[in-house]
Amino acid sequence: MRKRLSALLLGLALLLSSLPLAAAAEQMPVAASTGAKLIAFTFDDGPSVYTPTLLDGLKARGAKATFFMNGVNGSHGIVNHKSVLTRMRDEGHQLANHTYQHLIPFDKYGASTIASEVSRVESLLFDRMGGAYTDMVRTPGGAVGGAVKSTVAAPIILWSVDPLDWKYRNANTVYNNIVRGAHDGAIVLVHDIYQTSVQGALRAIDTLKSQGYEFVTVAELLRRRGVTPQNGVVYTSAPNKGTNLPAYTAPTIASTPGDNGVTVTFSSPDKGVTLYYTTSAMTPHLGSQKYTGPITITRDTTFSVVGIDQYGTRTPVTTKTVSGLPPTAAPTVSYADGMLTLSCATPGASIYYTTDGSTPTASSTLYTEPFAPTTTTQCIAMLDGHRNSPVITCTLTKYGRLFTDVPADSWYYDSVGEIVQQGVMNGTGDYTFSPDTVMTRAMLTTVLYNLAGAPEVGDNLGYPYADVDANAYYALPVYWARQNGLVEGYPDNTFRPNAPVTREQTAVLLCRFAAFRGMDTTARADLSVYTDAAQISAYAQDAMQWAAAVGLVNGRTATTLVPQGSATRAEGAKILTGFTALS
Repeated sequence: MRKRLSALLLGLALLLSSLPLAAAAEQMPVAASTGAKLIAFTFDDGPSVYTPTLLDGLKARGAKATFFMNGVNGSHGIVNHKSVLTRMRDEGHQLANHTYQHLIPFDKYGASTIASEVSRVESLLFDRMGGAYTDMVRTPGGAVGGAVKSTVAAPIILWSVDPLDWKYRNANTVYNNIVRGAHDGAIVLVHDIYQTSVQGALRAIDTLKSQGYEFVTVAELLRRRGVTPQNGVVYTSAPNKGTNLPAYTAPTIASTPGDNGVTVTFSSPDKGVTLYYTTSAMTPHLGSQKYTGPITITRDTTFSVVGIDQYGTRTPVTTKTVSGLPPTAAPTVSYADGMLTLSCATPGASIYYTTDGSTPTASSTLYTEPFAPTTTTQCIAMLDGHRNSPVITCTLTKYGRLFTDVPADSWYYDSVGEIVQQGVMNGTGDYTFSPDTVMTRAMLTTVLYNLAGAPEVGDNLGYPYADVDANAYYALPVYWARQNGLVEGYPDNTFRPNAPVTREQTAVLLCRFAAFRGMDTTARADLSVYTDAAQISAYAQDAMQWAAAVGLVNGRTATTLVPQGSATRAEGAKILTGFTALS
């Protein structure tokens, strides 16, 4: 409907609103600015047949808005389009009050009529929100005189940008007027009962979004600017006066297994929000279950949790499926004298295994005593009332070494088995090799030392590196490599044993070691076929060309070498088996 607010009345409203706005802002703690430009789009007089299209556009743009709705307004209003309010609520928009019949001039009516016009819409809003909240009111025509401010028991929201969309009914005009008037902290007035208004508003949102604006509800705008709305007080905008709070964050869902089930807790870092949750596909709202404390579950449950403040502003929704059953510990393995022994730390659990590479189930072979494993043996632990354990895969190399992290179908299976058998590389645990772990300077230096046959190191070790513990596994290899000019420290007298080794550094060290062993290192490959050959460091050019020529280093892909990329232990095993074959 048309806003017939006189210039004098609007000026009075602006004056009245500016005083409580500043006072409220001074009472709030000042937070560090997020740098956000905030703007609140508001839509009046609906819902209408055009509102679903508007909601589609807002959703596609990630924008939130406030809907000041009438009870009945011709063919428009809540009574005629009640179902759309549920979508507004679930998509995070603000449901607000524009009085039941849109009476003009509103401030000429008595207190009882004013109160009734507001309360009748409140009942409709509360029904769709699922409960009572502090709704905000926009009076018809922006009227704030007479008994309005003393009667309306809610914050009164006017506007600072009016595109006169009800007058022009032209999408381009609506767009231009909004963009020209937009400013940080603005409240924009539009009507979703006109198709041209919806079209112009969505275009304006696109333009303003490109200018860095964030589109929030009126309640969120006021909160983030440190303004605590007061009943009967008029607000037209919320400029940045030093407080620019961040948006609400999503709640967290945590779970802790116990003897009688799993305890689930929700939490939020945001003050002033109450947590609501569902255990279905429904988005939580004020009518959903209110969180009051830890919840114990004994079956898998999907929780959706949201925080809602007193104005109906919501946090993002967090959804997580939590298993209500306590876990069963993964089987532990022991391999000796050709026999595999399995055990489980969960009392009463049964272990099932397969020896054909298939995934074990309760129908697989029940473990009762040690047995001879095959190349791939898989096992799982199960206990009634508990989750099944992870599947543990035991792989036996061709040389009789058992690993739980070296699959038989992996590209590095043969290399790992061979290099460990040669004693050049060792596992990282009794039954682990950690193939995806990055090789370090300490690891590679130790490998070279092992390749050399672990020679004796003289007493004259020279000055110690500040970060090499004499008792570390790599201490002797580091000093041996330093004595023989294979490795160097850094200018600050450190070796940095845990620093990752790149692919080009691996090539350099192997080339040096090959020369140390008297091997021919003159071969050179043309690396120009690789698109990243220019990324090879100058000191590593010859070594990379040699390593590629003799087949030690190949491209990560058909066209890239990735010389600066870290080398994994699996890659190291592959390279080193190739090197031992050369020597």
